[in-house]
Amino acid sequence: MSTARGPRDRRTSRAGSRPTGPTRRTPARRPGGRSRPAATTTQRQAPVHVRRLITLGVLLVVMALVLAPALSGFLRQRADIGALHQEIAAEQEEIAALERELARWEDPDYVEQQARERLRFVKEGETAFTVIDDTGSDYTEALPGMAPVSDDVRADSPWYSQVWESVTIANEGLPETTEP
Repeated sequence: MSTARGPRDRRTSRAGSRPTGPTRRTPARRPGGRSRPAATTTQRQAPVHVRRLITLGVLLVVMALVLAPALSGFLRQRADIGALHQEIAAEQEEIAALERELARWEDPDYVEQQARERLRFVKEGETAFTVIDDTGSDYTEALPGMAPVSDDVRADSPWYSQVWESVTIANEGLPETTEP
């Protein structure tokens, strides 16, 4: 049967009379009869709470060094996920706009309007007018320095002769330069 021991009971052995715990040391004697001071004979140790704080600090630094790369990767991935969510939302808006446009093309009145505007289609019996210039000036006249070319000549000649003719006409208007 074991009984609880007090602080004094721990210092003595089971035999009873001999102490087993820390004992008081006698100062060591130096030659010559003088004794050493007690502070130099035993090493002074830091209190327990200071050692625990230092250990806790070292442990926190090690944990920070271990967790920093993982936390950095986590935060980077969260930012990537947020950017992808924004991209998905923009793509969904674009899809919705294209679906609305597709639904508009299902309407025959819209198709007719687009054919009239884009392709200049007219219904049978209608007359189409195209206003080219609202100032009333005629652009069919030759500019000064250009030789007049009739529409018949342009229509019958191949494209490369038309290009060469335009180069020749452009060179006729330039003054001749003499080299010094």
